[in-house]
Amino acid sequence: MSGSFARPDTLVGRTVGRYRLVEKIGAGGMGSVYRAVHIEIEDLVVAVKLLLPGLIDDEALRRRFKDEAAICARLSERSSHIVQIRDYGILEDLDLPYFTMEYLQGRSLQHLMHKVAAPVHQGLAIARQICLGLRVAHDMNVVHRDLKPSNIHLIPDLQLGEKVKLLDFGIARLVRDAQRGPLTQGYLGTPQYSAPEQLRGLEVDARADIYSLGMILYELFSGVCPFAVEDQNFETWYVLHTEGEPSPMAAANPRRPVPMAIEQLVLHCLAKKPADRPAGVSEILERLELVMGHLPPAPPAAAIPPPPTITLSAEQVAHLEKQLATQVGPIAPTLVRRALGSSHTPGELVEQLAAQLPATQREKFSRTVLANLSAQTSAAPSPGVREGSVPPVLRLDPRFVERCGHELSRLVGPIAAFLLQSALKETPPTPAVLVERLAALVGDQAKAEQLRRKLL
Repeated sequence: MSGSFARPDTLVGRTVGRYRLVEKIGAGGMGSVYRAVHIEIEDLVVAVKLLLPGLIDDEALRRRFKDEAAICARLSERSSHIVQIRDYGILEDLDLPYFTMEYLQGRSLQHLMHKVAAPVHQGLAIARQICLGLRVAHDMNVVHRDLKPSNIHLIPDLQLGEKVKLLDFGIARLVRDAQRGPLTQGYLGTPQYSAPEQLRGLEVDARADIYSLGMILYELFSGVCPFAVEDQNFETWYVLHTEGEPSPMAAANPRRPVPMAIEQLVLHCLAKKPADRPAGVSEILERLELVMGHLPPAPPAAAIPPPPTITLSAEQVAHLEKQLATQVGPIAPTLVRRALGSSHTPGELVEQLAAQLPATQREKFSRTVLANLSAQTSAAPSPGVREGSVPPVLRLDPRFVERCGHELSRLVGPIAAFLLQSALKETPPTPAVLVERLAALVGDQAKAEQLRRKLL
C-alpha cells in the first residue's frame, strides 16, 4: 500500500528535553528511537528512545526501561564499546519516559552479515571488540540476554576502521538483585540467538550470552546459520537449540574456509550445557587473540576513504583542553584526546565533551566551544602545502615502528603483530597518530595510557 495512508508520527517535531525529534530511525517491542537535534545548536545530534505509549501504564516495563538507561550509563563509563547514555527524563504531558544516547552512524552487524560472510581478519577484529564490551558487562554482573546482530552496531572509526557498539540492554538484568531475587525466570529474548536454558525459562547467567555470541560468530565467519531452519517460529528454534547439533562450518559453507581454531571456539560456545561452554569472555578473548597472532598478513584491501573528520592544530587542542579543564580539572586532556579520536564533526566533538559535565553547565560550554571552533576549524591545506597540491607522504622511521611493536607485545602478547599491521594499513600516519591507533586497538584504557607514556 502507498505510504500516503500511513498515520503521521505525532512525536516527530516534539521537543524532548533540549532536543527536537526529527525522524524515527528504529522501533522495538518496548520503545521507538528517533534522531534528534539540539533546539539551539543543530550540530548537536543525539538519539532519543521513548517507551511506547501503549506501555506507559505497565509499571514493570517502565522500570525495565529505566533500568536499560541506568545499566548502559554504568557500563559505558567503563567501555567505549557500549552505547553512551546522555540523559533520562519524562515527557510530562504524555507521562512518557525517555532517554537520550549518542547518535550512531554506520551500520548494524546484521546488515554486514546480510551481505556476505566477513573475511577472517575483519571477523576477528569485530569479535574481539564484541568480547571487550561484553566482558565489562559480565564483570559488573550484567547479563545482556538479547545479544544478536541487530543489537551490535559498527560505526566508522579512524583507528579501528569500524568500532563495535553494543546496544539494547532492555531485558538485561543483574545476575543477582538483592531487591528482586534471582534473575528473571520465564522466557525473554530472541529465539534464534537464545541459549537452551533461556528458551526453557530457566535461570540464566553470563554463559547464556556466550551461547548467543557463538551463534553470532558462526554466522559472522561462515555466512550461514549453524542449523538447517525451515520455520522461524519459537517451537522450531526451541527444538534446534535444545536438541539439534550445529553443522560443521566446512559443511555448512564449503566456499568459506574458516580456521579450525575459530570453528572449535565457536562450537565450544554453542555447547548445550552451560558448564560445557567457555568459563567466561576472557577465555574467548585469549583464544581469539591467539588465532590473530598466528594468522598470515591480511591481503591488501581496496582503499576505503576515511570518514570525514575535523582537524585541529596543536594550539586549538591546547585551547580546548584549557576550556574543559576549568570544568573537570586535570582529566581534560584525556577526555579531549578520546573525543577527537571518534568525532567526525565539531558538533560530535562538543557533544562528547559536554556529556562529561553536569547538565546545568553543558549548554554554556557547548555554545562557547562551538563558537570558537566554527571560526578556527576548516579543511584548509596545511601550512607549506599549496591548495590543490598533494602533500608529501610521511614515512615512519622503521626503528620507531619496531619499538611500537616491542612495547605493544609486552602489553598484549602475540596479538601485537596483528594490531600493528592493522594500524599501519590506513593512510601513512605520523608517529603520534600511529600510537593513538594502537592505543585504540588495545581495548584496555590502562594499557593504552601505559603505551602512550612509553612511546610519546
